[in-house]
Amino acid sequence: MLTKNIWQTKGLYNGSLGTVCGLHFREGVRPPGLPLCVIVEFDEYCGPAMIPRLRNIVPIAPQVVQFDPRCGKTGSREQLPFMLGWAITIHKSQGLSLTRAVVGLGEKEMSMGITYVGCSRVKSVRGLAFESSFPWERMEKINQSRNIGIVRAEMARLSTLTDNR
Repeated sequence: MLTKNIWQTKGLYNGSLGTVCGLHFREGVRPPGLPLCVIVEFDEYCGPAMIPRLRNIVPIAPQVVQFDPRCGKTGSREQLPFMLGWAITIHKSQGLSLTRAVVGLGEKEMSMGITYVGCSRVKSVRGLAFESSFPWERMEKINQSRNIGIVRAEMARLSTLTDNR
């Protein structure tokens, strides 16, 4: 998962998910040294093909990052702008539009709307899977909550504003 916005208009933004396809090292450099670039296939990349016939493949190079002066340290380090993204929390997923997700909802609704947020991150229901089953009453309880009523009323109000244009 990318940890920086690299090329937002082409789908390379903080939170973009991809699959590492390879590492390219400078001559004479081997692990644990940093590679010249990491070759990543991003599902959402829509820019020009960097490698002929491979549309979603993007080389990601290490970047120099300055330490935050508020932590009392100065200096910099070279690092790759991504991390392993096997799983993210529902909170981290807010604002993301994912092609597919496996959602683990847990035993109960820990904070109002968390189930909705977790389920609404995927672009279509075909991309949504649940880690384990849960009673449908859980969704009904959310659907009947006072907060959802407030959201519905606001959506209806907004719809009248756009209809009256």
